[in-house]
Amino acid sequence: MTNRRTLLRSAVALAAAPAIPLARPAAAAEPADPGVTVDPFGVPLRDVLLIGGTVAPGPDGTPVLWSAVSGEPARLAAIDPATGRTVSDQPLTGAPGSYAVAAAPDGTVYVGAYTTGDLYRRRPGPDSPVENLGRPLPSETYIWRIAVDDAGVVYGGTFPGGRVFAYDPATGTTRDYGQVLPGVQYVRSLAVTADTIYAGTQPDAHLFAIDKVTGERRELPLPEGLGDGAGRTVYDLNVHDGRVYARYGSATTGRLGVYDIAGRRWTDLIDDVAGLDVSAPGPGGLVYLTRAGRLTGYHPGRRTFTDTPLVFPGRVVNNRGIGWVTLADRGWPGRTLVGLLWRGDLFRWNPVTGRGDVLPTDVPGEPIPIASLHVGASGAVWVGGYLNGGLARVDADTGQSTFQRFAQVEGILETGGQVWLGAYPDSRLYRYDPAKPWSSPEYSPGVPGSVDNPLKLVDLKAADQVRARALTDAGDMVAYGTMPNTTLGGALVVVDKVTGASRVHRPVVTDQSIVSLTHLNGLIVGGTSVAGGYSVPPPTQSEARIFGWDVASDGKVFEFVPVPGATAVPALAADRIGLLWGLAGGQLFAVDLAARAVVRRVQLAPGVADSRGRLGYDAPRHLLYALVGGHLLVRVDPDTGASRILLDQPAEFLAVHPDGRLFVGAEEHLLRVTVR
Repeated sequence: MTNRRTLLRSAVALAAAPAIPLARPAAAAEPADPGVTVDPFGVPLRDVLLIGGTVAPGPDGTPVLWSAVSGEPARLAAIDPATGRTVSDQPLTGAPGSYAVAAAPDGTVYVGAYTTGDLYRRRPGPDSPVENLGRPLPSETYIWRIAVDDAGVVYGGTFPGGRVFAYDPATGTTRDYGQVLPGVQYVRSLAVTADTIYAGTQPDAHLFAIDKVTGERRELPLPEGLGDGAGRTVYDLNVHDGRVYARYGSATTGRLGVYDIAGRRWTDLIDDVAGLDVSAPGPGGLVYLTRAGRLTGYHPGRRTFTDTPLVFPGRVVNNRGIGWVTLADRGWPGRTLVGLLWRGDLFRWNPVTGRGDVLPTDVPGEPIPIASLHVGASGAVWVGGYLNGGLARVDADTGQSTFQRFAQVEGILETGGQVWLGAYPDSRLYRYDPAKPWSSPEYSPGVPGSVDNPLKLVDLKAADQVRARALTDAGDMVAYGTMPNTTLGGALVVVDKVTGASRVHRPVVTDQSIVSLTHLNGLIVGGTSVAGGYSVPPPTQSEARIFGWDVASDGKVFEFVPVPGATAVPALAADRIGLLWGLAGGQLFAVDLAARAVVRRVQLAPGVADSRGRLGYDAPRHLLYALVGGHLLVRVDPDTGASRILLDQPAEFLAVHPDGRLFVGAEEHLLRVTVR
């Protein structure tokens, strides 16, 4: 899709190529057809998401927690660690969020944005504005991490060029250190010392030491026990007192390597560590990190651990900026360690008293972009959230939404009173019973003793899978297709509806992801994409395929290219007379499965290589609906091929209600479309 969400999906989460930012949709779209009524249904998903943060002097000089709050636009917030209250809140105009927040010695706060690649600055002072300094490197659309050295120079790592830059505020000039390694697209992590820049990549895991003056690069060996680094990410980097702390893993967990700079050797490799940061040393020389869900002190010389009483429940417990402050409170003597958690809570730990707590902040929730949309036989509208995650159930008549905090949901299927959820990362599959109380131990637990609902049935992390966008009802089974993480080639997973037992098939189509599925006449039919889940490594195949998988024999019975030149078949639907319909770029095609041949083509929009597209089928009225090009909603008569443009406005998701009404997702907005 040619808007900001596609760019987000390309690099954070994501499998499409970066594209042009697009304005937020209007509250009420203007139909292209006078027989169409569009009702805005508002924003069904809303939550707090803090990704980048740091501890530094606030607007009045007192230390605060600075954080980039994801939203439209994102905001730079300063939070008082004594109370959890926001003391400053300013828009980062044009940016949806940031992983990269850092402060200079003089108290200037810098923010590097994802999606736009812009660098922002807020100088010290109570009334200082936030300035957009523009893109340090015109070619780069993501700034993943930044660090500021003692001279106030800002260093950053980028996507899609995998580059490192230095911005000198004294001169306003930027130095491009170039791509750290040929072919690498992501510099995911970065830290600096007086003379060296440390930069980590994704994928595969490479860690470079770059001389600030000469630009000479030296690759550090990997810690013993990590193999060759293939399929891994150097997700986080910190440097304290002559040691580099490099976390190899993902947003949720990883292994933390400790590197002695002077000795040029790894001294430790610590399991089960979450990000984003390791604190500077505190009393007794201990640094603090999140290990096995607990804030833990670590002595790098003795390689010993000291547990604190602070335990962070849930799947994702990352701290978002961690540092030492002095609180004007006798109950917190000396220096207190503070940090933010990704959902807006504040934690504190005092090593003098052994006191620790977690308290909520007043950071408000922000609209969440839509990542999936589905209407089941019950008529309920199900909406999955992107990045922040979450699941919403929306009343099709009133627009009233019930939100549950959950994973990033990329696929939804309601069948037989159960709702099946494909979650990012690790291509997980959950079964949710909406008639029973919600309780997700990973994201939003119910009362103590609650039964897991949704219940996780499949996790494909070990198979290097990351996305689960394609789901279909296959009789006694549910099938879902996946996109890989650091390799090529998705999986087809067939799950028994009653027992939850699963069979994982990979490869199905050589080096191709499975991005669409339907079921027809005992066949699971899938559409593929030549891209992987993060658009790296580059594709080895040039054309997308459809394939048939026989449920009874549990084997593939055919595959072929339906649209020459198309790189993805993102949508499939079966009609009531037995034809299979697919969408590839702007072309709608029909397949006779018995003949294994395309029997009809309808060109709805120019171009066939585009990976965008959604299909919906209204069985009672025997009508097809297609969303093409990221903006055209088209109705098609399957018998004649006659098409009618109903709506022309930015949109990415489409679902058809049993009564014939349509629901469209556009960024964070949900629209109901009624056709007369």
